[in-house]
Amino acid sequence: MDRRTFLTASTALVTTVTLQANEGQTLRVYYGTKNQSGSEGIYTGTMDLVTGKLSAVKLAARAENPGFLAISQSKRHLYAVASGKNGQKIVAYRIHPDSGVLTELNSQETGGANPCHVSVGPDDQYVVYANYTGGSCGLIPLARDGSLEKPASFFQHQGGSGVNDQRQGEPHPHSAKTDPSGQFVVVPDLGQDKVQIYRLGKNKKSMKPNEPAFATMPAGGGPRHVSFDANGRWMYVNNELTSAVTMFEFDKETGSTKALQTITTLPEGYEENNSTAEVLVHPSDRFLYCSNRGHNSIASFKINQKNGKLKSTGHCSSGGNTPRNFGITPDGRFVVAANQNSDNVDVLSIDQRSGVLSSTGVSIKVPHCICVRFLEL
Repeated sequence: MDRRTFLTASTALVTTVTLQANEGQTLRVYYGTKNQSGSEGIYTGTMDLVTGKLSAVKLAARAENPGFLAISQSKRHLYAVASGKNGQKIVAYRIHPDSGVLTELNSQETGGANPCHVSVGPDDQYVVYANYTGGSCGLIPLARDGSLEKPASFFQHQGGSGVNDQRQGEPHPHSAKTDPSGQFVVVPDLGQDKVQIYRLGKNKKSMKPNEPAFATMPAGGGPRHVSFDANGRWMYVNNELTSAVTMFEFDKETGSTKALQTITTLPEGYEENNSTAEVLVHPSDRFLYCSNRGHNSIASFKINQKNGKLKSTGHCSSGGNTPRNFGITPDGRFVVAANQNSDNVDVLSIDQRSGVLSSTGVSIKVPHCICVRFLEL
């Protein structure tokens, strides 16, 4: 082998090894925002899973207040809420794999004001959504090309708990999510102090109220979001108004629930204003995290593997003001927190043994960011 052939072969080998080493070590990140602080819509960038470093962002799609996002299991489509002069909608986008830029496919009206949450059902069969101000929720089937079909199910919630006069005089569904069994859709209603439970139809293209129809939350708690362990045995709901997480046993055959614990998300002695926003179970099912707006932290908990109950393991600064949504990277190593009122996104490291969080020092500017979503490249 002559020198030129040797060098060419060596370069090819090094390139191949490098590509294999880098495979799976980069994520595309999408950021949902509101049109404040100069935001124009949905932004995107990348994340290095070795260092936790985030790239600067670029605009992926101009949009009206795309505050919450969801990505399909196929990794080809993204769905966003939209609220503004052009209507109250769920919008479907095609993801361009190389650039991350989004192309709008179509949209559907949600039937209520201020859509605040959307999630994708198993096998990309549908999306479910919640209208906060409208007090309603619904299901929209998905076509094979990822576009939205006509809405199939819509439910108007009635009445609030009235415990908190300012926030609970009427229904306010705040999220909608399918349980791990794929049989139920759970909709925490902040105004009602209930988690409404819907049973999916056999064709997975519609839903109806379950029997039992809801899980009862602590009075005045204001349920907002929900997260399950992977087996669907335990359901965790954050109480926005009282800064706590309530843990339930969840029967994946009947949809019935049993509350076992409510635990504060705040450190002892903290008495200033606070509200919670997001709650997520770690991919390992061993830890749980909840964001505090006011204390400006992410609270961490260890999950008892025998009964699902939580034990506080501390708090870590979110690196900014008013941490809204956050994401846990698929490898379970980092939390990426959206600090809404300081226009920045920060990366926190997760100790794999204890689940405790610490700052990485990584922070980027994203205008009025309130949602973080990952796409594995």
